[in-house]
Amino acid sequence: MYLRYREPVWETGEPADNATDRQKSRIGVSRRRRVVSAGALGAAARATPPGQTLPTIELHGVKLHAIREIAVITHILDELDSNRGGVVVTPNLDHLRRYRNDMSFGALIVEANLVVADGMPLVWASRLQGTPLPERVPGSNLISSLTGAAGSRGRSVFLLGGDPGTANEAAEALRAKFPQCRIAGTHCPPFGFQDDPKQMSIIIQALSDAKPDIVFVALGSPKQEKLINTLRPILPNAWWLGVGNSFSFLAGRVKRAPVFMQRMGLEWVHRLFQEPKRLFRRYLIVGLPFAGQLLARAAARGAMRKLRLFRSADAIVVAPVAEPAVRTKTAMPIDDVPPIPPPRPVIEAPTIFADGNVMPPRALSGLRAMILLGGAVRATQLSSCTRRSLLDLPLDSDGTILNHWLSHAQAVSQWAALSRFPVRVMVNQNAIEPTSADARHYAEFRVERDLSEYRGTGGVLRDLTAEYEDDDLILVANAAQVLLEPLPIIAAELYGKKADVAVVAHEDGTPSGLMLIRCKALRQIAATGFVDMKEQALPLIASSFNVRVMQRRRPTGLPVRSLTDYIQALRFHHRGKSGRPASADPLAEDWSPTFSLIEAGAKVDASARLHDAVVLKDAIVEPGAVVVRSVVCVGAILGRDKSAVDQLVTHSSVETNSRQGRKVGAAR
Repeated sequence: MYLRYREPVWETGEPADNATDRQKSRIGVSRRRRVVSAGALGAAARATPPGQTLPTIELHGVKLHAIREIAVITHILDELDSNRGGVVVTPNLDHLRRYRNDMSFGALIVEANLVVADGMPLVWASRLQGTPLPERVPGSNLISSLTGAAGSRGRSVFLLGGDPGTANEAAEALRAKFPQCRIAGTHCPPFGFQDDPKQMSIIIQALSDAKPDIVFVALGSPKQEKLINTLRPILPNAWWLGVGNSFSFLAGRVKRAPVFMQRMGLEWVHRLFQEPKRLFRRYLIVGLPFAGQLLARAAARGAMRKLRLFRSADAIVVAPVAEPAVRTKTAMPIDDVPPIPPPRPVIEAPTIFADGNVMPPRALSGLRAMILLGGAVRATQLSSCTRRSLLDLPLDSDGTILNHWLSHAQAVSQWAALSRFPVRVMVNQNAIEPTSADARHYAEFRVERDLSEYRGTGGVLRDLTAEYEDDDLILVANAAQVLLEPLPIIAAELYGKKADVAVVAHEDGTPSGLMLIRCKALRQIAATGFVDMKEQALPLIASSFNVRVMQRRRPTGLPVRSLTDYIQALRFHHRGKSGRPASADPLAEDWSPTFSLIEAGAKVDASARLHDAVVLKDAIVEPGAVVVRSVVCVGAILGRDKSAVDQLVTHSSVETNSRQGRKVGAAR
């Protein structure tokens, strides 16, 4: 099949128009092999022209940078010269497939600074859909070319991961190939190191001592991307690259496919013959069908693009003949410009605060991320009995508490017209990781674990500031609560305080766990040791920065720590959704049922009665059973005519809970 190449479009919408560059681009996809050497970079043009961003295309929902290997290297080294770090992700076919199935992994790809295709199927698909990538940029090539170029600029690299001994052997191979290269250090952690705090401390210490400019991580995907996400705050001004099996290639333990197989996209066949047991399922059972689907969809999109072009051309033919130049000029870029997505809905009315201040829409400038603190999501009786994170507990028909937060964050992003607003869920090292996010929140969030078990919320927030500028804002919230007000309104009012730290507090003085913080204020916190945000960090920050408190008579959210908290939060939430707010009288009794939640996979007989109750998946509630203000946990069975009142019904406590429920019922 003959595939016509077109130069990718810059994000500004202006196609590249330099004839020499287009000619070079065509050479890049011909049969000649391009080799990027360190010496070639001296005369290379800058990766990013002044005032423009790197050109991108979208493939299977993933935004890929349409640049060559030499541009990747130049961009990284220029960013290092500007004291800016970043992350490079080189997706292949398996990455693209996992992107849609693993939302946390998808977020790591979305938030990467450079995303370049490592796989010929991705290049083929980009050409079929009419938005061609100029070439494949594999991580196994970058580790050599980038190391050599970095050495010529006095930059150092660190090799982390690989099979035992391969990091040292790869370092020796790089020194032999590039005598000027600077290897800051190597480290090969043992299997299972990511779950061992001692081994993680060794890695952190090694990187802190070496202070490399570039870190190559060779652990395979998605382990290497998740480790990079964890370690990046240690060296925020360094560049991080996941390079898979590249150390073994450099060390000579695994032989790379011949060049002609790489050009033809058959490198996977060569690897399959070398490691058939490990790669058979990945390549043949999963990979080939997905590749067929990807190429078919890309071809369909390409056909639609051509159809739109032909329709545009027909419309131009019937235009007045007096303006031929206009018709030609209009028709040329149509095939290259990607379709413009519909505008995101925003609230057009201004926000008016209680003190009379008015803030127009989209005024949350500088807001970079939302941090959900998981300090209260640690093991409690509620999470232990339900065997899940509190964020994975059901809330309503729209999903779980986690989805509740992600929906509110999405509303903030839409209201403020933010092109990028990631949600970072910070959990303790031993906490259960939340996994219940809906597909509609693909790549909008990621779950991160504290580097230190004893860092404290203030310390965790301080560590996160390494990735942001001084004037950047982060919206911080305690994750284990259910909001009673729209988050955009809360965020707008906090922003209206015009403070370095704005905190929501209830009328009785208790904090709500919602804060808007300017990153420079958090840099006051010590880089080591335990620092609590409320007791230690805020008084310290207030001595040098403007800290304002936003008083609230009515709670902005209800905590979810125990069964009683959970049921109360559900009652308030469902009453609010139904337009029946709770009574303001603290002495009033309300016995009317408000909700009943039954997860998919649970079995509840039609004759059973649920009164403000939750039944989790794989639980069974038999005929005649009564569940009041209780949670029937995974695998539990509430027998015929049994009752549970104010109980966490578990498999081991069904009989006990039932007897207690009958006694409570009889007493009443």
